[in-house]
Amino acid sequence: MKKILVIAIVCLLGSFAAAAQTVKVNGTVIDEQNRPVEFVNVALISLPDSSFVTGSTTNGKGKFILKTATGSDFLLKFSYIGYIDEQIVIKNPQGTVEMGDIILKEQSVALDEVVISGSNITQKVDRMVVVPTATAMKNSYNPYDLMLNLAIPHLKVDALGKGLEANGGSVQTRINGIVATSTEVAALLPKEIVRIEFIENPGERYGDSSLGAVVDIIVRRRETGGLVNIQATNAPHILFSEDNVVAKFNHKKSQWGLFYNLSARNFKKTYTDIDETYVLENKTIHRVQEGLHDQNKHFTHNIDLSYNLTEQDKYVFNVVFRNSIYDAPSLNQSNKLYDAADADNYIFSGLKNKQSSYTPSLDLYYQRTLPKNQMLTMSVTGTLMHTDNNRLYHEYTPQAEDLAMIETDVTGNKRSIIGEAIYDKRFKFLVFSAGLRHYQMYARNEYAGSSPVVSEMNQAKTAAFAEVQGNIRKVSYGVSAGLTRSYFKEGGEEHTYYTFTPTVRLNFSPHKNGNINYRFNVEPKIPSLSALTNVEQAIDTIQIVRGNPALETYSVFNNTLNYSYMKQKFVFMLNVTHGYHKNIIMESVFAEGDKLVSMSENQRSAQFLRFGPSFTFRGLNIGSLKNFLTLSIDGGFTRYWSNGNTYTHTYNDFYYNLVAVFNYKQFSLLGQFSKRANELMGETIYKGENQTAILATYTHKRLQLGVGMMFPFTNNYKTGKERVSKVAPYTSWSHAKEIGQMAVIKLSYNFEFGKRYKSSDRRINNSDNESGILNVDK
Repeated sequence: MKKILVIAIVCLLGSFAAAAQTVKVNGTVIDEQNRPVEFVNVALISLPDSSFVTGSTTNGKGKFILKTATGSDFLLKFSYIGYIDEQIVIKNPQGTVEMGDIILKEQSVALDEVVISGSNITQKVDRMVVVPTATAMKNSYNPYDLMLNLAIPHLKVDALGKGLEANGGSVQTRINGIVATSTEVAALLPKEIVRIEFIENPGERYGDSSLGAVVDIIVRRRETGGLVNIQATNAPHILFSEDNVVAKFNHKKSQWGLFYNLSARNFKKTYTDIDETYVLENKTIHRVQEGLHDQNKHFTHNIDLSYNLTEQDKYVFNVVFRNSIYDAPSLNQSNKLYDAADADNYIFSGLKNKQSSYTPSLDLYYQRTLPKNQMLTMSVTGTLMHTDNNRLYHEYTPQAEDLAMIETDVTGNKRSIIGEAIYDKRFKFLVFSAGLRHYQMYARNEYAGSSPVVSEMNQAKTAAFAEVQGNIRKVSYGVSAGLTRSYFKEGGEEHTYYTFTPTVRLNFSPHKNGNINYRFNVEPKIPSLSALTNVEQAIDTIQIVRGNPALETYSVFNNTLNYSYMKQKFVFMLNVTHGYHKNIIMESVFAEGDKLVSMSENQRSAQFLRFGPSFTFRGLNIGSLKNFLTLSIDGGFTRYWSNGNTYTHTYNDFYYNLVAVFNYKQFSLLGQFSKRANELMGETIYKGENQTAILATYTHKRLQLGVGMMFPFTNNYKTGKERVSKVAPYTSWSHAKEIGQMAVIKLSYNFEFGKRYKSSDRRINNSDNESGILNVDK
């Protein structure tokens, strides 16, 4: 007994001694305006040998905690892009060392003098936080260049077209939490960017459950003065334009903005080849449609006016008046039609399609910071949409004798309002959020021509959710639960549905430099207005497209597991995603007499399983060339299952993407090659073109000049569809000959004046851009 007591006392004294030898250093990092600074690199360095001991980053409140053993003096070093490094010597520390507030001053030296040590990527429970490196920013003129140079895993960047794609879906862009168009994003200067937050599979909280990701760019704004930014990308031999003009002016708490974007296309050598079979009730037709050159011409003008009023740490008020004008005078298609067994006996078909729309919207946003770590965010968006579509289908003989003519004129008017409120409360170890969103819409579409009809629809969606995020030791978690009510009415059809929408997110580090992230969620999918409308329209002399007001809301069950390993300039990620769509809305194709009818119906199910590894090497040294090459390689395999009411199909798809960026002084060379991911939906396989592009740029201060080529290895861009239906199989390839080997010239210039100032985050955004007109582009 005495022996046991002695051992216990020795162990107890040993533990006390160990505790006494442990040093804990903590404090808070703030800027010159007494605001906490998040994601600051904090390193503890042993003196006098300057060896690295331990390190961390500051949290959302600017706080940090470091633990180590006693034994020497230490140097405490703080570094963050845009700020001057701070160093503090700690002499013979014992126990807990309270550092208090450490003030970082803004960096005023040239960009290439700023250096970040350590990893610039932090994986959180719901997002990946990427801090721009000096190397990535050096030859970047806008955020799209920057994101390309950063090689963010799973984010596909189109630097020429200013587009983003992630996980096979679209990407919503935001600036300081406020939703932003590509024009607004492109107007930012990379040196203003504090960090980029990449949120994959964001879900209902961000207003659109179909998003592949959200990119939130956090910037420092100005206090006085402003910015004018002009960017133009044009093809010298055809009409291909992506031009932006942006002006911002700041005064004290206010910022005014004017944004204009022109997107123009005019291709005169587009054509579509189709091989189709129709198994009708009284006969079978095997028809070939040989494509003939025709015109595809369209213009999009986006004009936005914005005003922002910010009182730091108190409130944010933001107003945006958006105007979108779309004019497509020629979306034409011409074909030579003949029976597959008799190519000499042919006729011609011509499709003349004109479309135009005007969509104004007003977005009001207010965010209020409340006492005791509380925040209230509210948003209201009102949208009007007017559309005019004219479609004329014509069949005629080689002698120009009319055989058939089908005309459809559609005039559409739609109005909608979206309101949302979110409450956030930050406790010591967790964050609680709750929100309510409501969407209300009315649409009236008048169909004139061969089959006149008037369609009036009312649709509403209400969603409420509650969410908790926190940490349990090394595991970060997020749990939310929501309820969604969907409502639709057209004529005598009226439906109401309720859907439970839970979400679970887990994140932890299994070993040094490694991270595992898991996400499960259930989300509702409401039918599109265009599919719900009780309208039937003829596509040609055989095919009919029909709306279905009996469509019901369905649920999607998503599971995503992601592993990442990040060390210095190397990043490896492996993503596994499974999606199950219960009672999914997909196509049904069936024969009615001598006609083929296509309509959407609730089918049994659809699911996919995707494996996607990615490898990223950033800022590699090649010989004496420092930070010369950034290389990103990703790809994967997807298995699709499509279970309709009358059909079952499977499909396997492999895809890959290779991006290389070479940087030398002020010159940059981009090369991209990718095999687009194909997709099975219903009975149709959607096939994309392999993407290739090269772009060389020269950047000097406020000027960037560039020259490049799209699809340099082919003179004929194409995309395709294959329907594997037993009733109506077909293969279709649409070509745009002028896009192949298309040269482009890029010119960008900006001038700025005034000082920077604080950034404030907008948390929510809503938008509405669907007309509800029946889609006859089958």
